[in-house]
Amino acid sequence: MWHVDPFSCYAVAGAGSLVGLGLMSLVRTDQPRVRQALTLYRWAFACMSGLFLMHFGPEPWQPDLLKVAIGLSGMGVALLAWAFRQLNGRRTPPRLGLVLTLLVGLVLFAAAWSTPERYVQAIGFVFALTSVALAGEQGWFILRGPQITRSEASLLLAASGSAFIWVSMSWHVLTVPGPYAPYWLHLPDWLLPWCCLMLALLPLSVASVVFAIINERLNQQLRARALSDDLTGALSRRGLRELGERMLAQQQRQPRDIAVLMVDADHFKAINDRHGHLVGDDVLRHLTQTLRDNLRVDALLARYGGEEFTVLLPVRQRDEALKVAERLRDTVARSPCESRSGPIPITVSIGVSYHGPGSTLEDDLSRADALLYRAKAEGRNRVVAEAA
Repeated sequence: MWHVDPFSCYAVAGAGSLVGLGLMSLVRTDQPRVRQALTLYRWAFACMSGLFLMHFGPEPWQPDLLKVAIGLSGMGVALLAWAFRQLNGRRTPPRLGLVLTLLVGLVLFAAAWSTPERYVQAIGFVFALTSVALAGEQGWFILRGPQITRSEASLLLAASGSAFIWVSMSWHVLTVPGPYAPYWLHLPDWLLPWCCLMLALLPLSVASVVFAIINERLNQQLRARALSDDLTGALSRRGLRELGERMLAQQQRQPRDIAVLMVDADHFKAINDRHGHLVGDDVLRHLTQTLRDNLRVDALLARYGGEEFTVLLPVRQRDEALKVAERLRDTVARSPCESRSGPIPITVSIGVSYHGPGSTLEDDLSRADALLYRAKAEGRNRVVAEAA
């Protein structure tokens, strides 16, 4: 079996984390979701860079510095999992994310000055749990997305490889007693070199792939902005047609349906007449933000005209679209617009159609529009869907 020095791999991993920190610092965006994810990535790579900085301490301090670096790295991996959720549009309450991250660090720091057996058990358990969560988050996003990009698949592969190694270590710790090496990696001889290699390459690999994914998404957002409505920031009708046709073309190669939701603000003319057009604009912006906050990142949201909006939503099962539409309707009804004239309650009516074989985007929009008017005729603040 070929020999790899774990301490040298720790140093390479820490140096790669510093490079990752630099890459994340180069990205600039005004998108709140991406900006928050970038902050988490920076903190994650800053924590993991401790593996490199530990080599600059006095030699007698090296064992204790390694324990500190491992604790910080555990927190870094927890922050990576949190950042992936944020980037993929799944929200973690900040307090919960912070508590979980600190809990990871606390477990590792507390176990570091316990018995060697408990320490290696804590390392195996914590890193297995966080890496499985990281791989699961990325896998969930890929399964839910309209297509798989090379960068996203590479990230899933790296996270899955890391999860396999740490789960293997957890199992080895439970089944094979010590002695334990001073680098605290208790693994079978055949797996140890692969673990060391993974440790060395993973931070820089993840940083590079994340950098590529963020750039891809920012470029998509810039393109969408060029096709967006000036008032609300949602896609314009031109943007809907251009990006919608592309989504429908991609759907033909995926085992998914595309649902088309037509959303209309109820009694919007009365709001304009009573409060004025500036307040009406506030309502439209609020409605846009509410819809956007409650849609996945792979959905297209467009302002179709006036107070009418369109959503193109990839779904695996058609009843999923009805659930999303009901959630949107309910959320809007419970979220009054805080306008310059005070709180203004809003409700919406929604028509839902589905893209089928031989159907065009215009056909889908026409059917969804007819269902929308049926919802309004039946009393508004309701969803009417095409038969599945």
